[in-house]
Amino acid sequence: MNKKKSSNVVSKSVQDELEKRGWALSALSAAALALARADSPDLLVKEVCNAIASQGPYLLAWVGKAEDDQEKTITVLGGAGSALAYLENITVSWSENHATGLGPAGMTVRTSGTSVMEDSELDSGFAVWRDLASKFGIRSAIGCPIPDGLGHPFGVLMVYSRLPSAFGPSEKKLFESLAYEIGFGLRSIGRQHKLEDKIHEIELVQQRLTDSLKATIEAMGKTMKWRDPYTAGHQKRVASISTAIAQKLGWSLEKVQSLYMAAMVHDIGKVAVPAEILTKPSQLNSLEMQMVQGHVEAGYQILKDIPFPYPIAEMVYQHHERLDGSGYPLGLKDGQICIEARILAVADTIEAMASHRPYRPGKGLVAAMAEVHAEAGSKLDAEIVGIALDLYNDGKTLHDIIESI
Repeated sequence: MNKKKSSNVVSKSVQDELEKRGWALSALSAAALALARADSPDLLVKEVCNAIASQGPYLLAWVGKAEDDQEKTITVLGGAGSALAYLENITVSWSENHATGLGPAGMTVRTSGTSVMEDSELDSGFAVWRDLASKFGIRSAIGCPIPDGLGHPFGVLMVYSRLPSAFGPSEKKLFESLAYEIGFGLRSIGRQHKLEDKIHEIELVQQRLTDSLKATIEAMGKTMKWRDPYTAGHQKRVASISTAIAQKLGWSLEKVQSLYMAAMVHDIGKVAVPAEILTKPSQLNSLEMQMVQGHVEAGYQILKDIPFPYPIAEMVYQHHERLDGSGYPLGLKDGQICIEARILAVADTIEAMASHRPYRPGKGLVAAMAEVHAEAGSKLDAEIVGIALDLYNDGKTLHDIIESI
């Protein structure tokens, strides 16, 4: 396989992984809203399953309760999706002595651990449901334990996909987090806490979901290491610089977190740029530079349909715009550029100049700070540049970020 063909294969693999992760992120974001507004167990199950089944290749989602009867039945509490009728003709248990307990739902309840069925046409434990699953187009599934708060599984969250191998490590982590929150939500509703307690619990749920989003965003950023380690390290450093600036501005924790997430994937669109250009050990020609600049549009397309609680796609889309209209891709000016993108622009410029690249050695922080100072008020936001200079002059913050990550 020649170098160009290998690069295309890797790029396709990365894009497939990002697409799978995007579906799971969309499901998690939509389900988080459902969890926050549900005021009854039935509504919680219905809306969470609807949220999952509305995304990408997910044909069916359902929640089951593990019964402590003789047959060890798993009772379906509710579900949603185009393959909902599949549930009308199946029996599921968590007994290891019965064929209906050998699938992912039974395994999940029995072991209190997540069970992934990679391919319905090959999985021996899924044999009893194979023909019916084929009629509904089901190819893979994941079962995640819903805890009862006492260390035992209350039941299981099941999600089915029309694609084989649809649930990798990142998707597994997201759905495990969601199953945990379903259990938390069901228990919260059941106990009927006072209003103050409910508010506190919702805040905890939202924080855990935010943490899951943050962890997944970081995983998306690390994906760039597969093709370009310079970009991966660059994004992490830009995120650190950006959050340091935002904290100096006195932003809320939620707003700082949204900026951090955007910074961690601000160059994710470079998955669409051939690897040989990203790692070229010499100056890029004009055509190659146009291809690199296209990463902004590609990144926006990857992120725009994921319902983040923050405008991350817009932040990424605008981070190469400049106050005088000389930036790209839209040539926005002044107030047309969001404040998060203005911060990213300063942090991006500092890191890009100070750090090494395949085609040149790093110019160092002195040159980087001189550059942003020269462009303050014309291309870059003067207030943000001033804060960056303060972080440089303290002799620690920017130096540590550039040198230690």
